[in-house]
Amino acid sequence: MSDARRVTAYCGLCCLDCIPACGRLFEVVRELRRVLDELDFGRYAAVKAKRSEAFAKYDAFAEVLAEMEKLECSGSCYEGPRSELGCTPNCPVRRCVVSKRLEGRWGCDEHRDCGLLDPMKRFHPGLEANLEAIRRRGIEGWLGERGKHYTWSDDPA
Repeated sequence: MSDARRVTAYCGLCCLDCIPACGRLFEVVRELRRVLDELDFGRYAAVKAKRSEAFAKYDAFAEVLAEMEKLECSGSCYEGPRSELGCTPNCPVRRCVVSKRLEGRWGCDEHRDCGLLDPMKRFHPGLEANLEAIRRRGIEGWLGERGKHYTWSDDPA
């Protein structure tokens, strides 16, 4: 399987742009949690909280780190669902594409009016551009034309 196929989700999103697929982020989060635990940083933060209010929020920070670690996606949508976030077995787009025996949503003539994509388009404004790029260029040629992944992100270069 080609890299382009592996990172192209059935809906037209690209794993290369997805936060849950950013392995480096999760390596850093795990390492930071390990070091903080080794240092018993929670106790240190409790002492420091007497002089700095920010340290009084350490427990919330540690909770966010633990939740961040749970976001990690260990595989791509195309390879099969492995995460409870994104790429789930019950993803309606994935189910529809597989049931129609299509390579992806871009292969469906109704993709422009697909209600299944509407919730995703609000969060992923470049989704329609991705589907059009894949239709025009194919799986192997579309990655350089992909649209904006998240509402807050820059267009990929």
